[in-house]
Amino acid sequence: MAFEKIIDLLAYREPRPNKFTIFLGNQIQKARLEAGMSQEELSKYIYKRRATVSDIENGKGEVDATTLALLAHILNKPFGYFYPPYLYREIKQEDLSPLENELLLHFRQIADDTLCKAVIQQVKIFGEFDPTDLVINLSPEIAERLEWEDEIIEFLSKRSKKLKKE
Repeated sequence: MAFEKIIDLLAYREPRPNKFTIFLGNQIQKARLEAGMSQEELSKYIYKRRATVSDIENGKGEVDATTLALLAHILNKPFGYFYPPYLYREIKQEDLSPLENELLLHFRQIADDTLCKAVIQQVKIFGEFDPTDLVINLSPEIAERLEWEDEIIEFLSKRSKKLKKE
């Protein structure tokens, strides 16, 4: 179901140009013009023909991941710039809670990209963690331990009474 929603958002079922490719093309053209580049100049940087750049800017062509990375670098724009807002979630600094701000401050102190990726993966796992599921899944084991606990308490109680008598 979620996959179908993504496909609908990306408008893959629509022929090109469609709302996604038009938005992307407009953003590329706007960034290119801000950078003072012609289509010919940009085409050389992204290893495409000028006609291909024209097709992309008119929404008739699509951009692969490598080309998008080149565009973002050459045009000095973040990846999110090229996508319609409904496809990603951008969080503004003022929207961060104090705990989120603290997490970000500590995250920025990590010097190694491999460690950064590991931290991101761990945070994703914590985000997906549902303590209710944990309790439900562990219920049989918890019940078994509680039964044992009753036996232990009973044993200790008898032992205590026995020691008091002596």
